[in-house]
Amino acid sequence: MSKDILTEEVSEKGFALVVVIVIMLLVSFLAGQLILNVRTELKVAFNAKARSSGLALAEAGVNLGIFRILDKPLHYISEDYETFHEGYGYTAFLPSGKVKYTVINESGKMDLNKMNESLLKVFLEYLDVEVDDQSIIIDSLYDWRDSDDLHRLNGAEAEYYEALEDPYIPRNGRILDPAEFFLVKGTDKLAKKFKGSEAFTVHNNSTKINFNSLTPFMLDFLVEGDEEKKTAYRDAKQELGTLNASQARIVLGDERFERCASFLGYSSANNKYYTVIAEGQPGVTEESEIEREMASENEGETSESRQDKPSMAVSVLFQMRGADVNYLSWQEGWL
Repeated sequence: MSKDILTEEVSEKGFALVVVIVIMLLVSFLAGQLILNVRTELKVAFNAKARSSGLALAEAGVNLGIFRILDKPLHYISEDYETFHEGYGYTAFLPSGKVKYTVINESGKMDLNKMNESLLKVFLEYLDVEVDDQSIIIDSLYDWRDSDDLHRLNGAEAEYYEALEDPYIPRNGRILDPAEFFLVKGTDKLAKKFKGSEAFTVHNNSTKINFNSLTPFMLDFLVEGDEEKKTAYRDAKQELGTLNASQARIVLGDERFERCASFLGYSSANNKYYTVIAEGQPGVTEESEIEREMASENEGETSESRQDKPSMAVSVLFQMRGADVNYLSWQEGWL
């Protein structure tokens, strides 16, 4: 009888131990979920704060770029260079972080409504587009712009676009947005390589590309990705400001210059359309930047090879009307 009682007590204690273990596991699980939720909320809050701060800094870069166009004094900002040149990247440090900005006149891009076939062919070669695909894109772009329904040999008109899985109709007139380029037959594979606004415009009143006001992507195109030539271009802009054909030949090299000379210009020709590309990095000071560069040199790394803090970027297209600014587009996002 005593053995039965003892067995029953042991059984009850064992059951209680199991219950306690289950409760502890449940409490541990709930505590883990609570910690995870708190960490998630903190991360969301941190990202929101970083985005807000980075965006404010990028907007400051936009305003700095506009001030430079208007020739407003910037004595309260420590600028590396006193003179201002389009197509050159400038850096400023504000109390909340680092600002980088570049002002580009739209004359430094290819106008989709005026671009000639030779220029487009050279551009597509730079993008490693096959010869047959080049013909499709070139003919289709002309068909996209013209008002008739007769397609070129390799082109496409409304019947092609209306037969697509997600159909749409071609412009059949003046292109209004650089992003339309990626709607043209044969261009879908190029959409991942660059943004339309980096290479194209609809506000260049010349058939030429202004060599003195290039986007980073257009500079890469003209020098075929050669980093030494990019550096030579930036150094020449810093030293001389406005470059001419002779200096373009030195930067590009004889062979590349001869290939591109016919569609290069060297003046904005009173073009009042501009793009400002600005980046904001919150929490970056001039002192921390110097320390980072010194660490890069000690570790044998270039500044480009080290991971920077996340940046917010803003790209703004606007028209100058005297001292008035007419904003036409605004794009923003993380780099």
